[in-house]
Amino acid sequence: MLYAITLTYSRPAEQIREHLDAHKNWLVKHIKSANVLFAGPLTDESGGFILAHAQQLADIQEMMAQDPFVAHRLVTLDIVESDPAIRSADFPAHWAVDAKSV
Repeated sequence: MLYAITLTYSRPAEQIREHLDAHKNWLVKHIKSANVLFAGPLTDESGGFILAHAQQLADIQEMMAQDPFVAHRLVTLDIVESDPAIRSADFPAHWAVDAKSV
């Protein structure tokens, strides 16, 4: 399953900056483990976006609980689950196993 995760800042920018390096280190850890496919800030600076992969929602919830932004209650989360049915041939098959390649 793929998960679209939106983090919305709920605290002042200075509190976000205090934990930004720890958040980035957490992201790198999960990118290297192939759970996070990509991540980045929203262009309106209201938060960030993560595209993640896991077998089940509980795995994503556990992973997100370890994010310093979440642990310090600096953001609210919106997690949307998707079971891809079709994918670009350039999108790695192991992240969308059952999706038809076009």
